[in-house]
Amino acid sequence: MKDNKTISCDAKNCMYHDSSNHCTAEQIKVGCCNATISSDTKCETFKCSDNCNCM
Repeated sequence: MKDNKTISCDAKNCMYHDSSNHCTAEQIKVGCCNATISSDTKCETFKCSDNCNCM
């Protein structure tokens, strides 16, 4: 995985999040086709990191 400086990420529990608040996934998928504001969207690439207590 490499740091993608063009994609900011605040999801600290995601395995693709790095300490510089960037996404390291090779590609991302953003879901929710009927979004009208940014909070209606979600990153479908999110995967819980090993050191997290998510799901």
